[in-house]
Amino acid sequence: MDLLGFLSLEAPFLIPAARRNRSREALLKALDDAFALEKDEASKVLYPGASAGDAAGWSKSALRELVEGWFLREELKASITPDEKRELLRVMILSRALDGFMVRMFHEKKIAWEGRPSPQKGFRGFGQEACAALALRLRRGSEQGDIACPLIRGLPVTLMFTDDPAAVALAQVGKKGSLFDGRDLHTGNLAKGVLPPTAPLAIGTQTLVGMAYAAKLRREDRVFLSIMGEGGSSLGEWHEAVNLAAVQRLGMIFVIENNHWALGTHWREQTAAPRFALKAAGYGMPGITIFGNDPDEIAAASAWAAGRARAGRGPTMIELVTYRRAGHAHHDDPRFLGAGAIKGYEDPEEHAAWEAADPVALYEQRLLGAGIVDAAALDRFRSDAAARVAEVSAAIDAAPWPTRADIDDRVFAVRTEPAPDSRPAKTKPMAYDEAIRQAMVEAMERDPRVFVLGEDVGGRYGGAFGVTRGLVKQFGPGRCLNTPIAESAILGCAVGAAIAGMRPIAEMQFADFVACGFNALVNNAAKAHWRFGRAVPMVVRLPYGGATGSDKLLSGGPFHSQCPEAWFLRVPGLKIVAPSTAADAKGLLTAALRDGNPVLFLEAKGLYGMNHPDRLQDVPLGDYEVPIGKGIVRRAGRDVTLLTYGPMVTVALAAAEMLARDGIDLEIIDLRTLVPFDEALILESVAKTHRVIILHEDAKRGGVGAELAAILAEKAIFDLEAPILRVTAPDMPSPYSPPLESAYLPKAGDVVAAARSLMER
Repeated sequence: MDLLGFLSLEAPFLIPAARRNRSREALLKALDDAFALEKDEASKVLYPGASAGDAAGWSKSALRELVEGWFLREELKASITPDEKRELLRVMILSRALDGFMVRMFHEKKIAWEGRPSPQKGFRGFGQEACAALALRLRRGSEQGDIACPLIRGLPVTLMFTDDPAAVALAQVGKKGSLFDGRDLHTGNLAKGVLPPTAPLAIGTQTLVGMAYAAKLRREDRVFLSIMGEGGSSLGEWHEAVNLAAVQRLGMIFVIENNHWALGTHWREQTAAPRFALKAAGYGMPGITIFGNDPDEIAAASAWAAGRARAGRGPTMIELVTYRRAGHAHHDDPRFLGAGAIKGYEDPEEHAAWEAADPVALYEQRLLGAGIVDAAALDRFRSDAAARVAEVSAAIDAAPWPTRADIDDRVFAVRTEPAPDSRPAKTKPMAYDEAIRQAMVEAMERDPRVFVLGEDVGGRYGGAFGVTRGLVKQFGPGRCLNTPIAESAILGCAVGAAIAGMRPIAEMQFADFVACGFNALVNNAAKAHWRFGRAVPMVVRLPYGGATGSDKLLSGGPFHSQCPEAWFLRVPGLKIVAPSTAADAKGLLTAALRDGNPVLFLEAKGLYGMNHPDRLQDVPLGDYEVPIGKGIVRRAGRDVTLLTYGPMVTVALAAAEMLARDGIDLEIIDLRTLVPFDEALILESVAKTHRVIILHEDAKRGGVGAELAAILAEKAIFDLEAPILRVTAPDMPSPYSPPLESAYLPKAGDVVAAARSLMER
């Protein structure tokens, strides 16, 4: 893109100056003159904290960086060597050949298991091969280098990093031999610098933000390349991640591939802006729009953005205006292009214009005209690509289909962190929240990988409930990170940092708000180890519920008192713990940080010291764990087993005292861990008492009690002498008003009534 073309996009008011003098110095002088204000004009207050001079300076600074960036990109473009250009063309031709091969496989339907054809959705780069240049000047091929996350159109970038076309095709057909061995259709290999993407598109961007933050904490000189289609850039999760990266000035490049089509939605239906790069200004980063079928322009833009990132100047947004030359995936080709009586949804004029702008043909012509390649070299590139594709075809034919062994025993990572040698002898009386803070302090002192992130956890606030108070003073704002109000970005960042080897603790202000980050937990954290064998050692602290085990009420209402455990109970890959005492809170949090898996830490805010200043408990000081997956008998009994957790343990103990006066002996099991349950302890107790009550603060339908009842029906049916009873909140949201909240919460009297009814059966 020449200078006038660039200025027509970014700064049209400088076009007259450029016509007179196209030098860098002259343009920057014209820019300064355009923003010059008289002294009295500049001092005019717009609102407290901002003057007219400040405002003009913001805009001038942003435009100055764009203008200087154009000249730098021109220098970078001129520095691309003939060998680099030949490498780009070679990969573009290979990508085109591999794409065509996978299309043919899809239509031939020869790859089949027991007569069932492989679905072969498609991982395509047809018409967008120039995006390979994004990787040209990055440090490729190692997990310790730069990392990219290409999406479904990113086949050329993947090949630049991995040079492994067979892995792409094997993942597509679902055979063994790729990183996924049939578990997923996506491709990638983190060991070679390619983060495997996911179908919920923004997950990859969120993960890269977390990896980039880990690199920032470790002071590593690395760049993280996120590639997103223009449709995916509409996702709120993507916006949250981009904003967090900008605030933290992370070493990232955000690429928007404007393919023109997101499945069947045209780009003009995605945004009211004339181009997507304009949105970069809203995040406080430079954004540029370039022709996405020109490898040299792309290589220069990527190298410029990488240079900014390495210099600590934060992320850059690059919009590649290109075109999807086929359907969204192989099966969509007839609907997009048209077939037989089916009229395609593609616009014929767009098709013709972009077919004439084919990136492979344009680059071949450019390199031929410059004498960088000749006809023989082009023939060699094509024959080499055909040979590589033939090798891929042979590898597919030879590869076995996966078996049950390729999916079993993969959901959870095996813990590798050693446990403490012994229980510390020294203790200190603490409230529940103080014990949690103590666990975080000790973990952060022991392990530099541990850090805390969340809304208001640092700064002057110290967490919505003060649980992180003092951490930022002791460990600094990097390890006690105040994030934007963006739960999805918080959790996505935590996942990426965990994958990168850190041990993040993500705090939700209220457990209710974790719903905003559901995707990051359920479709990313929980699946990563099963998909591609990567542990995700992270903890999510969830202050939940409203019960305190006393007459004191919290009055949180329907958005600040929910119990979220049932949302996640059924998600393979997540562990859930729910301490009821201060000592267990410390011990379970310490164990969770060493577990190697994502652990949801249900933190009963009703047990915080602000609600029970008199309820202090002796908590071991030093390295102390409570093992995940192990419950405990809080009160031994012979007549009825009561299964509960969290603040309901206090309710159960109060009910037990009342029942003892009637001669009914209640055995109380504090589950402590909800995933995995301590089934052995539960079954042992039920075999003794033959009667069961399940108590939890959450609503009844589909709750933890339902799963426990199903387990008992399967494994202890002959030990039971009466129906299983559940004492829970009603099936409704938590109300706000004190009398309504009191009526809503399970009480000791409800447990007493249930136990009496069981003994009468």
